[in-house]
Amino acid sequence: MSVSRVVLLASVIALSGCDGCRKGDASAVSTAPGQVPSSSAAPAPPPTVVAESLPRCRVEGPRLAIPGDDVVSGDGVVGADAIFVGVVRRDGGRRLASVVRASLDLSSMKAIDLGASLGEDPPPSPRSHGGSVFVASYARAKSGADAGSVTGAMTRVLEVSRFEGEAFVRQGAIVQQADESLAFDIAWPDPFAAATAAPSVPLVAWDEDAPLVAGQLLADRGVVKVQLATGSKARVASPDATDAEAPRLLSKRGGYWLAWLARKPEPTEDAGAAPEGPGERRSYRWVELVSLDAKGEPTSPVRRITPEKGRVASFDLVQAAPEPGSAEPRLVLLVQDEAAHVEGAGERVVRYVVDGQGGRVESGDLLDGGVGHALVDVLTAGEGPQPHVPRWLAFSDLQEHSHVVPLGPSLALGAGPTVEPSLDGARVVAAGPSADVIYAVGAVGGADAAGGRVELRRLVCR
Repeated sequence: MSVSRVVLLASVIALSGCDGCRKGDASAVSTAPGQVPSSSAAPAPPPTVVAESLPRCRVEGPRLAIPGDDVVSGDGVVGADAIFVGVVRRDGGRRLASVVRASLDLSSMKAIDLGASLGEDPPPSPRSHGGSVFVASYARAKSGADAGSVTGAMTRVLEVSRFEGEAFVRQGAIVQQADESLAFDIAWPDPFAAATAAPSVPLVAWDEDAPLVAGQLLADRGVVKVQLATGSKARVASPDATDAEAPRLLSKRGGYWLAWLARKPEPTEDAGAAPEGPGERRSYRWVELVSLDAKGEPTSPVRRITPEKGRVASFDLVQAAPEPGSAEPRLVLLVQDEAAHVEGAGERVVRYVVDGQGGRVESGDLLDGGVGHALVDVLTAGEGPQPHVPRWLAFSDLQEHSHVVPLGPSLALGAGPTVEPSLDGARVVAAGPSADVIYAVGAVGGADAAGGRVELRRLVCR
């Protein structure tokens, strides 16, 4: 369906002091004294035709207010009959980590609490696998085996649980070093490429500070670790010379893809370079990639995918439809780069297609500018023969207006972006079971609503 309309702008010509002028009369042409009249009137300029981009998305159905105040929303996932969104909210004097479960038509909602939210812990992260819905969330370290797994350091526990009705059944736990970063990712073996009927145990990746060397007070780099959620030990997956953070996992035949952001400080010759944050030097940031087997052991060398002097703000590791004649989905990285080609044009989104066998990397801009600093959201399809295939890209421009753009099977743009007023100030959290439905969380009553009250919305985008 077309998303544009044509607006016809016709010039209105005011005629004054022209007694006896008649519509369509070619003789009624004014001339200056001494000027020879033209034998014919000059042709009127053609009307100007302007394509005006219309919004794709409209809110459909009820808007459900999420219970609680000071609500912070996180990830969302669509299950067989409901949408699940992780939130942190205040209920009376308690700060709670919860998962909101709402029917797909938003006719009903229930908030299910996991426990108290600690410090700056992010909202719980719902995930889907094999027809079940899971949730990964941080919990207070307990005494016993969990708390003793990391010696001589403060720890926290990332718990993985499965929904059973309105209860959570613990599936496993990962003990992590308690540092500033709370980034993690989790993935299950590919259910459509599994060689055995063994229990499906997820792999977890996270980042933490590298161990201190003698005489060192602060870690000078980060490392990415991986571990099965049950029955294994953590191992460092990033190279010793890499300052790594923000890992992403994606299942594939026989194992996983693991990628992370690598950092390197810029040279200090330019004294005017702005810091990344208080007390930080500007850094180059690029993406590195490695292949893992089903146990998290490397099966390939670490490869640099994006330019070493790039400025990657974030990225997503996703699958595209297979090439003709192949059954293996293509590996694609959608990268948000802070530097557009034109100075002052904001950020851009670049698509990298990786040849998993030959090592070839092809790249091209999806959006060559106009992207704001807010992180881009990639909305993927649910489980199926081609799971994790993105459908939509949602982003904000330099004026913080929201846009969406559909993605084709190869993850090229399916059409141009459209401005979406109904998404301004909201966060898109999940793609629906049908291709034209998305869900978003935004402030009740608009962007200026007080009290941190937010609502869940269902939108149809065509």
